[in-house]
Amino acid sequence: MQLKKKLMYSGIISAAALITSIFIPIIPCRTAPGVPNPIYKWTPCSLNPDNVKSLGSIKEYFGYTTSLTESYILVLLIAFVVAMVFFHYTAKRKRKN
Repeated sequence: MQLKKKLMYSGIISAAALITSIFIPIIPCRTAPGVPNPIYKWTPCSLNPDNVKSLGSIKEYFGYTTSLTESYILVLLIAFVVAMVFFHYTAKRKRKN
């Protein structure tokens, strides 16, 4: 598979992962009440901007960021890299004789 096709397919897969994560809770996040020294609980979350902030709670996407924009970028990058690695090891190369 050519590099151009790998990049195109990886881009499509990463966009699909982002759109899926908006509608289906597939992103790991930590939630905790908004108190000093909170105890976090891991749950799957969606990246839907309509239900991001709930009063009195902290939500960290990927256990790293509370920003929705950064989590969008992380989803795109992680899905792109995983797809590129997958295509690198599974795609067969055509040999020229």
